[in-house]
Order: sequence, then structure tokens, then C-alpha cells
Amino acid sequence: MTMKLFFALCGVSAGIAAAFQSAANAGLSARIGLGAALVVNTTIVLAGALALFLARGPHANFFPAGTPWTLYIGGICGFVIIAAMAFVMPKIGAAMAIALMVLGQGAAALAIDHYGLLGIPREAVSVQRIAGLALMCGGMALLRW
Repeated sequence: MTMKLFFALCGVSAGIAAAFQSAANAGLSARIGLGAALVVNTTIVLAGALALFLARGPHANFFPAGTPWTLYIGGICGFVIIAAMAFVMPKIGAAMAIALMVLGQGAAALAIDHYGLLGIPREAVSVQRIAGLALMCGGMALLRW
């Protein structure tokens, strides 16, 4: 298996996991409340992260000198993702919620690439890349009807 295929499978797996995570969180939220569902989700994520950290051997400095604060926003973004999806999925459906999330990810990714944000190498926005984002919007319209 080539590395590109492996990376593509990892990306698809993450997408599948995101859809199932959102649906499970929405269902759990309906039964125990949004706040409690987020605590359960976060506890499980923390347990997995600690297991990985300890399995690899605690060798990291969590706050090395010179690290920009912006590189620590992942946790905030994770909270927004799980809270927003648990809240919105039961109201608009799984397909539309995930499509909107992917649209937001695509638009943000274009900006991150274009400006080289958060240490990502710069890749200019092009007509083709904007057309790809427009096709995503068209796909969302098809999902809605």
C-alpha cells in the first residue's frame, strides 16, 4: 500500500468517525443533556490520549519556549465541534450537519493554506480550489432536496 493511499484511508476513517461521533453525541445528549454528554465524550478522549501518551513514554514538554499560543487552540476547536454537532444534528439531520461541517472545514482549510496559518506551508487559493468549494455547496443543495 502506498503512503498516499494509507493517508487517504486515514482521512476517510476520520470522516467516518466524525459522523458516528456526532450522531452518538447527539443521541447521548438527548438522554443525559448536552453538558453531560460533552463531559462523557471528553473523558473518553482524555483516557485515550493519556494511554497513547504513556505508551509512547512521557518525554514531551507541553509548553516549550517560543511555541505560539495559537497552536493550542485545538482543544477549543474540538469543544466547538462536539458541542455544535451534538446540538445541531438532531435538528437538521446527519447528512446536512456533516456536509455543513465539511464545508466549514474546506473554507477554513483554504484560508489556512493561503495564509500559511498555524505553521502550515502556504498554498495560494486558486480558481480550481474555489470551484471545489462551490461544488461542495452544490452537493449540500442536492442533500437538502
